[in-house]
Amino acid sequence: VLISDLDLNWLQVIGEGWASPLKGFMREGTLLEVLHFNSILVDPFNLTDNKDAHTSTTNFEKFTQFRAPDRVSMSVPITLSCTEYTKAAIDNSPDGAVALTTQMGNIVAILRNPEIYPNRKEEIATRMFGVIDMGHPYIKEIYKGGDYLIGGEVELLDRIKYNDGLDKWRKTTRELMDEFREKGADTVYAFQTRNPTHAGHAYLMRSAGENLKKEGYKNPVLWLSPLGGWTKEDDVPLDVRVKQHEEVLNSGLEHPGGLDPAKTVMAIWPAPMVYAGP
Repeated sequence: VLISDLDLNWLQVIGEGWASPLKGFMREGTLLEVLHFNSILVDPFNLTDNKDAHTSTTNFEKFTQFRAPDRVSMSVPITLSCTEYTKAAIDNSPDGAVALTTQMGNIVAILRNPEIYPNRKEEIATRMFGVIDMGHPYIKEIYKGGDYLIGGEVELLDRIKYNDGLDKWRKTTRELMDEFREKGADTVYAFQTRNPTHAGHAYLMRSAGENLKKEGYKNPVLWLSPLGGWTKEDDVPLDVRVKQHEEVLNSGLEHPGGLDPAKTVMAIWPAPMVYAGP
């Protein structure tokens, strides 16, 4: 299955654990939970026989006796679309798995036990945004997709790299946690942005750190998190934003728009921009 650059962003989000407990592109049951409840029910210890609810083929005629006990916030659908042609190819294949291939022809992941179901474009757009407007950049991307969605768990075959000079800032969740520990953080606060950082942003980040100290934390560490996935064409490009963030860190606290590099970790957030507001 040929995936788009936007699909690749979501694949990285899933495969590196950023969307935990999600393990793959959403199956139909999971998607409906997200659309209508902005969350998913989970049962990590299988207390109600629902441990595999999000990794099993959706069956609306069979439900467990009890509801899963825990709810995890998840308001954005993470889906993979396909065409009728691709659907037929998967349906007729005995393999039970799909190779996900980039626009450059590289196989980057395996999606197992695929579940193919209708792409509810209108429902997805209206539940996410409250409107259907083809002038909205992400809604336009939703409607570009095929008429079907493929759900299933994914396995990355290798670390996703873009070879654009910015991969050193694309840290995995584990690497990020290791950096926080190395800096001795007793709490972490984050600033996620798709824009260059200006003096007002720096003031918010610096004052947030001071407020955390007033609350009793000894060493709050900031995660400066530029969005690294797909954005609309007239947004500031990622490489420009990252270079500007680097200058903000190099300036240090002596500059009114600077940040303390000893108390800051910069790492790209790999998701695409949804433009859905708060």
